[in-house]
Amino acid sequence: MKRRAALVLLAAWLVANGCSLTSSASGPTPAQLVAAPGEQFTLRLDANHSTGFAWELAKPLDGAVVTLVGTEYEEATSGGVGAPGVEVWTFAAVASGWATINLAYRRSWEDMAPARMLVYSVDVTP
Repeated sequence: MKRRAALVLLAAWLVANGCSLTSSASGPTPAQLVAAPGEQFTLRLDANHSTGFAWELAKPLDGAVVTLVGTEYEEATSGGVGAPGVEVWTFAAVASGWATINLAYRRSWEDMAPARMLVYSVDVTP
């Protein structure tokens, strides 16, 4: 019963985060992001640099498929000191293939587990 409840919770989380549990593709599906070679795409991640936390790559990218173009931090337009903002990560789809983007939200100087982790799968296809 516990296993079934865990699977139901996992399925609900995947659906809520834009994932599908089924796919007709033969690769490591489902992809959360789809891009054509030569395209750029962005991820907008809630962050609060005033707390010392920032997003960073948790694992190297597969540079043959996806490369990092750059990152920037957008401070909140409303709110005072300490208001959260958004990190904007821009990537380029290099060539056809599958890749993952693994991100960790942490303080770079702390030797602790990240406060949050995100993993995006990317399908680069013409």
